[in-house]
Amino acid sequence: MDKKNTIIGISLLIVGTILMFKTSQQRQEQALQEQAAQQAAAEEAAQTIAADGTGPIPATQSDSSAAPAAPAIVSGHAQVETDGEKTGETIVSLENEYVEVRFTNFGGAIKEIVLKKDRKSLDSDEPYVMNHLRYSPALNLSTYLGDAKDVAFKQVPSLLPDSVTFRGVIADQLEVTRTYTISQEADGPAPFTISHDLEIRNLTDGALPLGELLVNIGTVAPSGMQDRLLQTFGYSNGEDVEFTKQSDFMGGGIPGFKKAPKDMEQVSDTVVWASVKNQFFITLITPEEPAAGYIARPVDFPNEIDEDAPKTGLTGDIKLPAMTLAAGESVTKHFDFYAGPKEHGRISQLGEGQEQAMQFGFFGFISKILLMIMNAVHSVVGNWGVAIILLTVIVRGTLLPITLMSMKSMRKMSKLQEPMKAMKEKFPDDQQKQQMMMMELYKLNKINPVAGCLPMLLQIPIFFALFYMLRSAAELRFADFLWISDLSKPDTVAVIPNMPILGDFALNILPFVWVATLAYQMWTMPTPSVDNAQAKMMKFMPFIFFPFTYTFSSGLVLYWTVSNVFTIGQQWLVKRGGDDFEVQLPPALKKAIEGGDQKKRRRKK
Repeated sequence: MDKKNTIIGISLLIVGTILMFKTSQQRQEQALQEQAAQQAAAEEAAQTIAADGTGPIPATQSDSSAAPAAPAIVSGHAQVETDGEKTGETIVSLENEYVEVRFTNFGGAIKEIVLKKDRKSLDSDEPYVMNHLRYSPALNLSTYLGDAKDVAFKQVPSLLPDSVTFRGVIADQLEVTRTYTISQEADGPAPFTISHDLEIRNLTDGALPLGELLVNIGTVAPSGMQDRLLQTFGYSNGEDVEFTKQSDFMGGGIPGFKKAPKDMEQVSDTVVWASVKNQFFITLITPEEPAAGYIARPVDFPNEIDEDAPKTGLTGDIKLPAMTLAAGESVTKHFDFYAGPKEHGRISQLGEGQEQAMQFGFFGFISKILLMIMNAVHSVVGNWGVAIILLTVIVRGTLLPITLMSMKSMRKMSKLQEPMKAMKEKFPDDQQKQQMMMMELYKLNKINPVAGCLPMLLQIPIFFALFYMLRSAAELRFADFLWISDLSKPDTVAVIPNMPILGDFALNILPFVWVATLAYQMWTMPTPSVDNAQAKMMKFMPFIFFPFTYTFSSGLVLYWTVSNVFTIGQQWLVKRGGDDFEVQLPPALKKAIEGGDQKKRRRKK
């Protein structure tokens, strides 16, 4: 019966795994189809409402008595600006060792940010450019009077070094002066932080109610399928942090629980900081005075040559509190704008809890510790793969005393299998008697049954902490190790086309090494269980988890593989050390076992 149940269980697991791969593939295809349909609908609506498809569409106001209308927001997925320069556009740049910030005179805002030390792709030496494809210039100002990006500002002399100032007039009523400053410092967030002062002045002879003003926080483009979860809009109200994923705008989900795609998300709340990010890069705005809300929305990017559907990025705007300016009155707002890689060491120094935008999960404090250790090791060895291996050794070495205690406890437990089996046969219907005798058996042999689970319980938070930390650590982007070209992605060495059921199959080597080491570890580990079917199922656990880990980042799988090898070494040391442990039996159980043995001998005679 045990063999039959085991075979049935393994068969069901294999079928479930195949269905999981197939369902995942179908979901991706469905999401891409929905995305293409949404883009087509958005383009059709734009052509119907606006001849050129780029102008803002006035939003319907639900409260006609409200003071000035909010800035116009287009319904549906936003479209990127064309990359061609506008007539009369001039570009002004500020730069330091790490970035080149390019400003456009249209709106006096940030057109794009060139990250000098980050490559665009693995096979290119071109720098990565943030906000290159965009819904609007970063820090663009939108008002009910008009959109600043449609107004040509003039550059005026700036009084500060490493700064630039623009001035323009919106609708002949509102003068806008914008000053940007960058730092030449290399430490902390300074090289990626742009300081911005926004001054607005009423040019009319009477009071000018402005309502809420929108300031754009940039546009992020996706870097792969993983950004369905990792590409997010996030904000903090000073107490809680909330995130909206790209997948929330795309809809989808498992059958029966599918979510309708969102066109946008608009919330009124205190905003201490807000961000948009993908797997490795982030733009993050921190107003000197908290904002009054935000608008987040998806942005459709142009089709790539090798893709069948548009990509979807994210953009967002913070809403400044409504204000009214008296005749000739002016007001100045200050912002710090971080645009660069998601490096915790830099972002954590911004001072308002912005490191929570990294999304390290529930065990974030452990993620931070592990990241600091990995960075410290890398500063010595100079290779991220070696740093991950040494991080594994440090973590497992720290847990070594507890792990050895657990292994010894499991070896003792394995020697209790025969007495416990005899106990169940002797008292098959007396559960209370079995429990009492089992506790006495543990007590006599000085065994703590919980000790075998302790290392596993301690490694659960480490598992999740590493998972969240390594999957989006900007430090691992394009980091190579042995045959692995990018530790932040699966170590794909080839793609096998047109495989049955699976389609085009990416061949990743490291997950096979991981499952082999884990299987060897499980098959050689002493099992304290007396349930044969359960013991067999435990030995097949590596193959159950294999499909889920197959597409994880190679840096994470490398950690688990080295951890398995470390555990195998521990098992070898414990086994080699020998064990003179002799099982001590409770008198009643000993008498029952001896009596049973005598009966067996008599029957045999």
